[in-house]
Amino acid sequence: MTKKYWINYPTAYKKKIKPLLHQQMWLFGRDILCPEGNLLYQYQFTHQRAKTHSGAMYTRFDGDQQIALWGWGIWFGQAEEGAIFVNRYKAKPQFTAVSTLSQSIFRETELPHLASRVRNQAEVKTLQKLWVDLLCWLGEYETWIVDTAGKNWRQTTLEGFPHAVSNPETVDDLAEEWKTLAVQGAELSIKSR
Repeated sequence: MTKKYWINYPTAYKKKIKPLLHQQMWLFGRDILCPEGNLLYQYQFTHQRAKTHSGAMYTRFDGDQQIALWGWGIWFGQAEEGAIFVNRYKAKPQFTAVSTLSQSIFRETELPHLASRVRNQAEVKTLQKLWVDLLCWLGEYETWIVDTAGKNWRQTTLEGFPHAVSNPETVDDLAEEWKTLAVQGAELSIKSR
């Protein structure tokens, strides 16, 4: 039997990350509908719409990183390292050696093969690094939102979400929440069997 490696996510960490990611995906959707214009466009995302069914994919390239957003999850790829995909409801990163999506994807089943348990220590360390980088990026995005669209915008979008875990009165803390989870993510233990 081949040995597998994975990141150990303590229950307390999962309890924080799952609802926060679900909330963040909602916030991305609200940012698209901003009355002053689609904030994802302002953040250099491009948009592709499915031709045969409802669905959309937002993609952003930042140097050698690719970020893709759908209503059901987020992709974070780094050239020469690989990528992770995180389903909005599971909040558990899955790794692939494919770093860039070369075509539009509109269903999770169209993504390259993904695994949360990987073949070797190098892959699990890359998975963990990409996870931390993604969480830091989410913090940077939230800082940009408050700086660009204002605190009132983020408060309004949070107040409209029935499952909000962040306090609308302290939206400035949302970026810090992501950064704290990134620091904790870097310290998560790696398991193998």
